[in-house]
Amino acid sequence: MLLSFSRATGARVDKSVRRPRGFTLIELLVVIAIIAILIALLLPAVQQAREAARRSSCKNNLKQLGLGLQNYHDTHGVFPPGGVIGTCAGNPPTNISGIQECSGQSLGGNWLLFILPQMEQSPLWEKAAPILNTNNPLDSMNNVFGHFSPAVYRCPSHPWDRRSNVAFRALEHMSRGNYAGNYGSGDLTASYNGQTAGVFTLNSATSIRDIKDGTTNTLLIGEVNYINDVTSDARGAWVYSGMGGSAFSAGRNPNSTIADILASCSNTTEMPCSSGNDGTQIAALRSFHTGGVQVCLVDGSARFISENISQTIWQALGTRAGREVIDNF
Repeated sequence: MLLSFSRATGARVDKSVRRPRGFTLIELLVVIAIIAILIALLLPAVQQAREAARRSSCKNNLKQLGLGLQNYHDTHGVFPPGGVIGTCAGNPPTNISGIQECSGQSLGGNWLLFILPQMEQSPLWEKAAPILNTNNPLDSMNNVFGHFSPAVYRCPSHPWDRRSNVAFRALEHMSRGNYAGNYGSGDLTASYNGQTAGVFTLNSATSIRDIKDGTTNTLLIGEVNYINDVTSDARGAWVYSGMGGSAFSAGRNPNSTIADILASCSNTTEMPCSSGNDGTQIAALRSFHTGGVQVCLVDGSARFISENISQTIWQALGTRAGREVIDNF
C-alpha cells in the first residue's frame, strides 16, 4: 500500500484506491450484440408458441361449429342446407327451419346462419329470421351482416383487417369468416351427384343416415382464406352460399396452386382464381397454418390435414356416399 501525507492537513492518503471505470464503447457494443443474438434466437420460439395457441383456438372453433351442426341435426333430423336458392330461407322441402317459403330464385340463408341459435347467437338469429323471409334476403342484410361476423366464425391465424368488415355493396363485400361446408369432391354441379356429393349443397337436407362412407371418413367443414380489404373476391363472405364463401370442394387439394373458379374473384399468387358463373365453380380449402388446413369431420372430431395428402384420399374424404375405402389419412 502506498501512503503519502497531505501537505494541507498532514493526513495520510491511500494512493492505491482508484475510481471505478465505466464500460468502454467496444464492451457496450459487444453486450448489445449478444442481447440482439439472444432476441433473434428467442423470437421464432415466441412466434411458434403464439401460432400454436392460435391453431389450437382455430381447432376449438371447428369443434364448436361441428357441435352446433350436430345439435341442429338432433333438433331437425338433418343438417342445415349449404345454402337456399329458389325459396327465401326455408329448408326445402320440409321447411323445418321454421321459415316461410316464397317465390323467386334469390339466394337465401346458409348453414352458418341456420346454426346461429346453436352457437349461442340467438339475438343475431332473431335479426336474421325476418330478413330471410323476404324475396331477396341477401340484398337486405347490409345493416345486420355487412360489418359483423361472430368471433367463432374466424380463424385467429388469419390477419384481421377491419376494412374486410364494412357495409357491403355486393355479395363479395360482406363481412368475412374462415369456415366453409363440404360440397363434395367436384364442382358445384357435382355437389348434387350422389357419388360425388358432400354433406352440403344448395337446398340440401342431409341426415346422418345419408353418410354411407362413415362419419369418421367424411369431411363436414374446413378452413378458407379471404383477401383483406374490400375487393371483388367473394371468398370468406360468410353469409354467401357460393363456392369460396361458406362452401368448399375437395376437388382441389388443401392450399392448392390450381386456380379456384368463382362467381367473383381477385386473382393473386397466394389465392389463384378465375371467374365462372355456372356449375363449374369450385374452391379449395386454404389456411394460414403452415403445411395444411384444419377440418372437422362429421363425427365432430377436428384434425389437421397436410396439404400433401393424396388427392385420391382427399377426394374420398369429400364424398359422403362414394363407397371408397380410406385408411391412415
